[in-house]
Amino acid sequence: MRTTIPVGPYHPLIEEPELFRVVVEGERVVDIDWRTSFMHRGIEKIAESKTYDQVVFLVERICGICSTSHPIAFCNAVENLVGIEIPDRAKYIRCIIAELERIHSHLL
Repeated sequence: MRTTIPVGPYHPLIEEPELFRVVVEGERVVDIDWRTSFMHRGIEKIAESKTYDQVVFLVERICGICSTSHPIAFCNAVENLVGIEIPDRAKYIRCIIAELERIHSHLL
């Protein structure tokens, strides 16, 4: 017997709204339909009209849980693109902040 089990789009274990339709036959999963973008905010389009130093503040707000990962990734991308070498101290500070965010994420 084939059964479809909907999960989401809002579920306490899912950080961002996603919809899963899991199709099972007995105990076996035979198909999954996955839908995203329930909260599309158009951040890429907004960023097109900003300068690179303004986009850092925009990407901080992509996710409340990972508010340092996105700006660090953006800064790394811009620095690589422009060819900027940041000081070792800045690298250490970014690493510490990223690790603190990771600890925070695991505690949630």
